[in-house]
Amino acid sequence: MTVVKADASQVEELAELNRQIIDDEQHPESMTRAQLAERMASWLQDGYVGYVAHRAGATVGYCLFRDAGRHYYLRQLFIARSHRRRGLATALLDWMYANVWAGKPVRLDVFAHNERAVAFYKAYGFRVAVLRMEK
Repeated sequence: MTVVKADASQVEELAELNRQIIDDEQHPESMTRAQLAERMASWLQDGYVGYVAHRAGATVGYCLFRDAGRHYYLRQLFIARSHRRRGLATALLDWMYANVWAGKPVRLDVFAHNERAVAFYKAYGFRVAVLRMEK
């Protein structure tokens, strides 16, 4: 797997992967693909940094985060459905820790109903630090 920093030329591809995240999470988001691309472009212009993972010439996933001062905030980590269960999410996180994230904790939000993601992050070593509730 190779990992490269995302740039504006990848916004459409990242938007499509973002649509898959929304579908997988059963998120109530109703944005069009064009709106998702616009939002992704905005994130990349306004402090978020993306890294895209490739394997055998295919884009297999990405990571989107920002430096929040005392910590890094991981907004999205995604591996394409056809490439899951092969250790790629772990490999991508390992790469981020080895090459980008240094000296600060990483924080993320995950939907409580997304049991697979919760289990993955716990297995990787993340712990619940805050429990946010909504009504």
